[in-house]
This record gives sequence, structure tokens and C-alpha cells, in this order.
Amino acid sequence: MADLKLPRINKAMIAGRITQDLDLRVTPKGTSTVRFTVAVDRSYKDDSDQWQQLTSYIDVVVWGDKAENICKHAQKGMAVYVEGRIETRSYVDQNNINRKVFEIIADNVQTLEWKPRDGEATEPAETPSQDESSKPASQTNTKDDLPF
Repeated sequence: MADLKLPRINKAMIAGRITQDLDLRVTPKGTSTVRFTVAVDRSYKDDSDQWQQLTSYIDVVVWGDKAENICKHAQKGMAVYVEGRIETRSYVDQNNINRKVFEIIADNVQTLEWKPRDGEATEPAETPSQDESSKPASQTNTKDDLPF
């Protein structure tokens, strides 16, 4: 077979709700990380032509400053948009059974709604995406720049 050049694409995009309280942890080397699960709903018609809803629970891992940022601005039940790559890891559980875990390693997490926490101001805090936070201020959209 000839040398076939396959594109190397590993991109995941999901939107759903955070299923548990976020728990920021720090590795022994001092890197911040947070793991959480996002519930993603999908509607479909069954064999009897009735609408059904299926929920998938997808594990997400966020590292570094992004982990600290999402812990400041998100909470259980909040809608989020996650972009990243899918990774797998294997381990042996306490019953000596081999397990495989699929999870999204997030490059970008954005909150899709804002809920004030106890004692916070009533104005929403911005959680800029990776792309927007690296743009100069003159290129970042403001409310006045939006066409609607």
C-alpha cells in the first residue's frame, strides 16, 4: 500500500451542564487541575415515532490557569461549552479488572450562563476563551461592536 497521508484530527466539542461541584486540585509539581462531568442531552425518535431523550455523561479534565478560571466562574448545574481533545487511559481497579477511561482534555471551557454565587456582585464576570484572551484589546468585541 502506498504511503497514505491521513489527517491527524482529534477534536471534541460538547455543550451541556456540569454535574457536580468543582474541586480544584494541585499536582505535586504545582499544576492546577479540575475534573468534572458534563451531561449532554440528545433527542431522537424511537421505533414508535415518539421523542426520547438520551443523556451522555462525559468526563472533562482542565489544567493550569484554565482550571483555576473555570472554578472561579462555574458551578454545578451551569451550562458550559467545552472544546478539546479525546484521550484514553487504562488502569486496574480494586477488583483487579482492567478499565479504560475516555475523557476530554479541555483546551477551552466557556460558561454559557451566569449565576451569582453567595456574596458576589450582580454583574457577570467574563470568562474569555483562549483565543480572545490572547487578542489585543482593540480586536476583542465589546457590547458596542455587536450588530444586534
